[in-house]
Amino acid sequence: MADRPWPPSLRFASILFEPVSTSRSGGQSFTGAEQVIVSPTARWKASVTIPIADRRYGPIERQNMVLAYRWVKAGGRASVIIVPHQDGRGPAHQAGIVPCSGAVPHSDGATFSDGSGYAQSFTGATLAAPAALNATQISLNVPAGLAPLPGMRFSTPDNRLHQIDDLLGFDGGSTWTVRIGPWLRAVYPVGTVMDFDNPRCRMRLASDDTGQLSLSLNKFGTPSIEFNEAP
Repeated sequence: MADRPWPPSLRFASILFEPVSTSRSGGQSFTGAEQVIVSPTARWKASVTIPIADRRYGPIERQNMVLAYRWVKAGGRASVIIVPHQDGRGPAHQAGIVPCSGAVPHSDGATFSDGSGYAQSFTGATLAAPAALNATQISLNVPAGLAPLPGMRFSTPDNRLHQIDDLLGFDGGSTWTVRIGPWLRAVYPVGTVMDFDNPRCRMRLASDDTGQLSLSLNKFGTPSIEFNEAP
């Protein structure tokens, strides 16, 4: 089953993205001492609340929201959904540049069949060196005037979400060495784009019955839905 893109008509009233299992311990000794280390194998969980205002008229983003929501839940935990983080804290945001987030239509004003428009990246961060499977340290080329910071999140082309945990080096030009978590889930060549502007994550429902939708007047609702990162 192919990964599903997030329906553009469904926007978030609140959102939580957090890594889980970020540390490991062998337990306490007889003296009460405990050694805890960082685990690179953390996975993401997410919780989003979605305001539903289903209408049959007006802007396309207001139409058929209930149908879009049902599509997200179809298949339960067996389906993989690309959930947008919508963080807005990447290098371009810090520099006061607001990235386009898929809202620009065609020249005639029309959008794509799913209601989305064109998206554009302003950060333009790419790998400065090949990145190995399970790597926790990578080198990034970031345009002059922009800078990565600890806590910033980005996604790879295969929609794996990562966070910068620490800055390890800067060559004074455009190359930054950073420590990330969780570790990389694939091998990436030089020049691979790392998306700080519109990060996304491959997720699946935390349970088949999460996010049950109750509608007022058969139009309005505010369901909350839980996700876990997909393998």
